[in-house]
Amino acid sequence: MSRVQALLDRVGIVLVRPKYPENIGSAARAACNMGVGQLVVVGTPSKDLEPALKTATHNAAHLVRGIRYCDSLAAALADYALVVGTTARLGRQRMPMAEPSQVGERILPTLATGRVALLFGPEDKGLANEELTFCGLVVHIPTAGHFSSLNLAQAVAILCYELHQGLSRLQGQAPPGLYHPRLAGTQELTGMFEAARLALLALDRSLDQDQADTRLRHLRQAVSRCTLSARESKGLKDTCHQVLKAVEGR
Repeated sequence: MSRVQALLDRVGIVLVRPKYPENIGSAARAACNMGVGQLVVVGTPSKDLEPALKTATHNAAHLVRGIRYCDSLAAALADYALVVGTTARLGRQRMPMAEPSQVGERILPTLATGRVALLFGPEDKGLANEELTFCGLVVHIPTAGHFSSLNLAQAVAILCYELHQGLSRLQGQAPPGLYHPRLAGTQELTGMFEAARLALLALDRSLDQDQADTRLRHLRQAVSRCTLSARESKGLKDTCHQVLKAVEGR
């Protein structure tokens, strides 16, 4: 198990009185996609799980079947050391304390020893002021246009995604599914620049050592503003050697 997944195992999604079972299933699917595997619902258990199971798909069906139902919000949050609430409405009593992209950094100290709940209100009203009092952190997801609120499952997906990405960055791990090549080290770059210097001198016999060093310095400065992978550095080095071989064979 990766360090990021170990942290995500301490995160739970808590839905307060969701109105539509399809949204529960979609929220479960979004949470599962991002490695969050705990789902709590404040409200009465649904007698028909099929609508929720359909939107959850088979990948997240286990979350729907394993939902922990609670009669009160206090009972639902009893096991969590920190509660992160979400709100679409702004006001003096609803001042957001974090942006979605900051969630990972803000909750990481708590995840080291405790559990964290991501709290979402009902689709029509969101979290009430008294429900926000349970929260140690409040997040507002900004939107454009006339509609400030998001679909419940969309809000869950955004917050879970930002949490996963944030924890991955903080733990120095690349998000799964993305290829991050090894960057060229100092020794590899030095070999590449030396090959470029030899090729440059071979191509232009009129250059003296100082002129070659000046051009090479400009090349180093250009490279320093970007990042080269080890494979790219080797490719450039091999190209310079091929140029040098061709020039010397003339």
